[in-house]
Amino acid sequence: ISTGFIQGAGLGFLFVPLTTITFATLAPERRAEGTGLYNLSRNIGSSVGISVVSALLTQNQQINHANIATYVTPYNPAFGDPAVSQALSPYGAAGRAALDNLVTLQATIISYIDDFKLMMILSLAAIPLVLLLRKPSTPAKVDHSAAME
Repeated sequence: ISTGFIQGAGLGFLFVPLTTITFATLAPERRAEGTGLYNLSRNIGSSVGISVVSALLTQNQQINHANIATYVTPYNPAFGDPAVSQALSPYGAAGRAALDNLVTLQATIISYIDDFKLMMILSLAAIPLVLLLRKPSTPAKVDHSAAME
């Protein structure tokens, strides 16, 4: 629950300023079209980003599973412990299934860590792009005193 709250708050702190910056330099008569393009770009960008991260997660899981599995052999010193060798025996079907589940779990955890590192690096790399934004022009002063008379 707490991670969902943090994610929701983080997205709120991200998208409100992003939307404000996006429309700051847009003329008021163009805001309807700008809103449509902004939401379309945001949806397509989110879809592509999710697809890329999901593909990387799957690929990393397979790579990490293969790497970790190379250490699971009957000659590994960890199997010298009688408790381990009984529960996780590579000679029985139940032991192999338990070993595979443990290897898959570890590979998945490592893959998620790698994906989050990648997203962190991309986020940090995007921060300097803020400096490329142009400042909104100051609107012309309107004399409101005539409307009040």
